[in-house]
Amino acid sequence: MPQNTAASPQNRKLVATWLFVLAGMIWVMVGIGGYTRDSGSGLSIMDWDPIIGALPPMSADAWNKLFALYKTIPQYQLLHQGMDLDGFKQLFWPEYIHRLWGRLMGLVLLLPLVGFALTGRIEKRLIPWLALLFALGGLQGFIGWFMVSSGFFPNSTAVEPWRLSLHFFAAMFLLGAVLWTALTVQAPEPARPAGCKGLKRLTLAAFVLLLLAMFGGTFVSGIHGITAFDPANGIGTGQPPAGWPMSGIFTDTATIIFDHQLLATLATIAILAVTVQTIRHEPPAPVRDAAALIGLLVILQFVLGVTALVSQMIDIGVIHQMNAVLLLGGLLNLLHRLRGATA
Repeated sequence: MPQNTAASPQNRKLVATWLFVLAGMIWVMVGIGGYTRDSGSGLSIMDWDPIIGALPPMSADAWNKLFALYKTIPQYQLLHQGMDLDGFKQLFWPEYIHRLWGRLMGLVLLLPLVGFALTGRIEKRLIPWLALLFALGGLQGFIGWFMVSSGFFPNSTAVEPWRLSLHFFAAMFLLGAVLWTALTVQAPEPARPAGCKGLKRLTLAAFVLLLLAMFGGTFVSGIHGITAFDPANGIGTGQPPAGWPMSGIFTDTATIIFDHQLLATLATIAILAVTVQTIRHEPPAPVRDAAALIGLLVILQFVLGVTALVSQMIDIGVIHQMNAVLLLGGLLNLLHRLRGATA
């Protein structure tokens, strides 16, 4: 007779699949959010209304009122003076989809959580933790509005980069927590892989370097660095700007881009070192495959970063951001598989 307990293989698989889907939705959210940021769409909705805001404008009058409100902020007055309603709609829809996707993620977390709890398909110890993640998801919406509101300041045409960074890393915390929980539900006991001594420490170091590189990347996005490549003035060429590293660390375009490039290069080297060292240790297949995956992803990430900067194409920049999140998830997956390895 099949087991009906929350810890049964069937229920574990069901709960893990649900959490993997949720993690995937957060990843998609990064892409939508990256596009709204890089395209300048994020300031097109001037209210934060979690309930009524789920509906788009339903009449010409509603559209005109929203457009009139947009005309009062500096982004319109300084960058989009003379824009017509159709132009405003092109800004509106990406940000609307961004917010709607966030609401959908909340439902995808909450409704199955309630259903699984009522039917006994989820372990009781997970319920408070996942309820906390739901609350943190609501807080993430507030942080998003805190970020957007900075774009309404006088003479401001974009959000403050440090608020963008806060919003992004709050999302990364949620993604990491959901993904780690899904992996643990799927494989609750550490595998204790043999032949992996030292790999956990090396992987942790690579993980920290990647986080630092992603932190630098949020500031590159915050200053629209994708459009700043200027070899004639040494911006984006990989050469340290004058006065580096003591000046303009969060304000000077050339310094921000160089710092990101430096951190990204260090992270790339560290991640490739993890891949090479793992393969040399001849670990079990799951560990080897996870290490090989991050090696492929980091090479792709480096190529995407250079291509985005040189081409100045927003779409490539968004793919670069999404691949960074995949790489982060890949490192978390490897760390999870190394849980039982000797340090």
